[in-house]
Amino acid sequence: MSGISAATTSSSSTQYGTNVPPVSFPGIASGIDYNSIISKYTALTLQQETPLQNDVTSLNKQNAELLKIQNLVNTFQNTFQAVSDPTAFNATAPSSSNSTAVAATSVAGTTATPGSYLITNATLATATQLQNDPAANGTFNVGAPLLNAGSAISPDNGPPGYTGQGQVTIDGVAISYDINSDTLTSFIAKANTALTAAGVTASLTDNGNGTVSVTSTQPLTLGSASDSGNLLTVLRLDTAPITFAAGVYTATSSANIGGINLGATFNTDQNAGFATAVTSGAFTINGVHFTVDGTTDNLNNILDEINASSAGVLATYDTANDRVVLTSKTAGPEGISVGGVGDSSNFLQAAGFLTNYTAPNLISAGAALSVGKSASLTYQDTSGATNTVYSNSNDVTNAISGVDLTLTQPITAAAPVTISVAQDSSTLQTSIGNFVTAYNAVINEINTATAAPVVGTTTDDDSGATSGTQLTTGGVLFNNQDVLTLKDQLVNLISNYASNTGSNAYNSLASIGLTLDSSFTVDAAGSGDSSNASTQDSVSGQTYDGTSGKLEALDVTTLTTALQTDPNAVASLFTGSTSIVGQLGVYLTSVSGLPTQLTNGVAGAVPAQSLFTTLTDETADQITSLQTQIKLVTDQANMQADQLRAEFVASETAIAQLQAIQGELGALGVSSSTK
Repeated sequence: MSGISAATTSSSSTQYGTNVPPVSFPGIASGIDYNSIISKYTALTLQQETPLQNDVTSLNKQNAELLKIQNLVNTFQNTFQAVSDPTAFNATAPSSSNSTAVAATSVAGTTATPGSYLITNATLATATQLQNDPAANGTFNVGAPLLNAGSAISPDNGPPGYTGQGQVTIDGVAISYDINSDTLTSFIAKANTALTAAGVTASLTDNGNGTVSVTSTQPLTLGSASDSGNLLTVLRLDTAPITFAAGVYTATSSANIGGINLGATFNTDQNAGFATAVTSGAFTINGVHFTVDGTTDNLNNILDEINASSAGVLATYDTANDRVVLTSKTAGPEGISVGGVGDSSNFLQAAGFLTNYTAPNLISAGAALSVGKSASLTYQDTSGATNTVYSNSNDVTNAISGVDLTLTQPITAAAPVTISVAQDSSTLQTSIGNFVTAYNAVINEINTATAAPVVGTTTDDDSGATSGTQLTTGGVLFNNQDVLTLKDQLVNLISNYASNTGSNAYNSLASIGLTLDSSFTVDAAGSGDSSNASTQDSVSGQTYDGTSGKLEALDVTTLTTALQTDPNAVASLFTGSTSIVGQLGVYLTSVSGLPTQLTNGVAGAVPAQSLFTTLTDETADQITSLQTQIKLVTDQANMQADQLRAEFVASETAIAQLQAIQGELGALGVSSSTK
């Protein structure tokens, strides 16, 4: 026990051992702090764990770094599919000399033949349209309140919450009206009274033929920014020309007044503007069935229902001509079928599309059917031959192979449009750029992880002796030969690959603009004191000739030239099992344990045990072994503490017993001294 202090100051707060309890009051008999001695002995034993724990920490860092590199390798593998797509090396892009007349885009999955195509004539496709018979619309009732007189009137002023009032201005005189109480007759009387009272010469007249006129001996003005409602529109005065003859200015309705009331239910007075009341039931358009309730539905409801359906038509109301219009959503000569078996509502008849809502469902004689037309396009191809094609839509895909032409304006020979198809490597450039970025990330991480520690030297001025000092710890995978071999394999494949396609000009990555860097920077020891250059105690980056293994950015000019000269040779570098991507894929599959997906298949077979699995398993086994050793040391320390504590307790007990005997003998007068 030499070298261990037997201080009696205090006992250690940390107790070791598991089987023998600590001495509660150590040193009472002997004056020795047994717990302190045990603690120090135990600490000496446990010092054996420190290098083991350091090794575990180091191995855990190595495993984390291996996982990081593996993930970067996986990311690199994921770039192979795009860069191995054969279509990318012959890709083209079309452009139009007049994109407002015809836009040109590529058809996905096809390749257009480069060249110029001249469009000399083009007509737009039109859609089939069916307009209802105007005779189906009711006449305007001059004696009924404006709300139900047979017009789509819509006032929007008045007190909050009240929408029955409107206002119209004639020659500067504002005239108000109420659609719930005013009729056309009463409004004309009210307007003329107001105009006379204002001292203007204008007057409003019902012509008795479905039109009204406004006359004045002064220049006539109709409407004002402060007006509300749409009465001028209902009276067709908003589009009426103002004429001047015999000293009188005159404006007469441009068409019969009135119109279907979009918001009125079908069973209102004047049948919401239809001549025939709409009955409840069902009707059919293009085989799709619709229901109508005459007591709750209005024309707006029905139009919305048709437009939201799969009937393939757009239903609208033409306010200018007072007609309901069905327009096919598909251009070209596609018909519109109205009516069908089982129809029970007369909506199509009341709206003026059919003569009857039961068989034979003939189109009304007054309805107007305009059959849609196909688009036509005449162009000259690259050989100078003239071709004409037709399309049921304004997207023409059957003219220039691989090109979608979207017509928006007619084209004539007087203003032809040129469609130019040129090689387009933008997608390929992006794919190669992603390939380079992912590859460099792998190499850069390996370079960092395997970097050597930097060691500086210090020279003693007096003796001239030198000593080494580690300035940096280096990478966590320093001197890991497996990881260094991974880098070497990647660099060798990238730099030494040569295609066997027979093209001498473009048979390597360097020949198409992909080269390795020619210098690299690493941390190195340097002198931090200019007065003593022999002492290296600082770290700085120093650049050397050679390659770090990383690729430079793609030289787009070199790639473009190669593609224009021999696109098939360039493609052979990246496509197929013998290409650089194919060979890299086979190797990296064995490294990562994950398949490498190419455009035309998978490169390599997934191994039972990949490189990274092997490395991490080996590291994990080492960690397990070290943890076992650490446990053995801990167990040894506890056993030692238990043994020492038992011995000290026995010793303390024996001393206490001897002291007790000594006391008893003293009490009896027995001297312990030798006479």
